Formats: sequence, C-alpha cells, structure tokens
Amino acid sequence: MKRMVIGVALALALGAGAQAAPAGSATRPIVVKMKRGTDNVRLTGVLRPNRDCCAYVFKAHAGQRLVWRVSGPATRQVITFPDGHTDGPGLPNPLALPADGAYQFSVRPNLMADGAYGRFTLWLRIPPR
Repeated sequence: MKRMVIGVALALALGAGAQAAPAGSATRPIVVKMKRGTDNVRLTGVLRPNRDCCAYVFKAHAGQRLVWRVSGPATRQVITFPDGHTDGPGLPNPLALPADGAYQFSVRPNLMADGAYGRFTLWLRIPPR
C-alpha cells in the first residue's frame, strides 16, 4: 500500500511538471484568421534553437492559391494539406491549394545555412478564386 501511495504521488508530481506544447508548435498551431474584406495577413515569430515553432493553420477552398513571403533568418517552409500529406521544404510560390479544409504552414530554421535563428515576418495571401 505504501509503495502504491508513493507511486501515485510521484506520478502526480511528474504530471504536474509536464506542460502542454507551446502555442505555435506543430501540435498547437496558431490559428490564422484574416480580417473581413482582406485576403492577406502579416505574422511574426521567433525561431530559437531546440524550440518547436512556428506553425500556423488557416482554412481555404479548393482552387485557391497561397502566396507567401518570409523575411528574417534563413528558413524552410512546410505545408500540411487537409488530407494530412506534407510538402516542403522547397514550396512553389504561389502554391495551389487542392482541397477545402484546414492547412498548416510551418516556418522552420534552415539548419544548413548561417543565420537560422531570430525574428521573422511571414506574409500570407489567399486571393479569392
């Protein structure tokens, strides 16, 4: 019985120290909503060593295109489509969006280049069909 109590206490203590993934991580992407009447948004983030950042999720319709631009450190971009398949790095710009649904666009440090960390600005534009 004493071992069980110690085991439960230890599990609770470890569980209390566990934290949810940070906002902007692949498991908790930042939801992007464009202001009514606009087709673009400007986002900022910071790429740091050993930190899962920066994933953004947005909704679009089949036949739309995503136009994107990143300024700042050396980055790689990856997109996850509504059906779950992923493309990147090396995405075309503009990028055809083949289905209705939620897309996840991630900005990651390019570890093969100098200057992969720091502040960045991401512009996303999804013109109407």
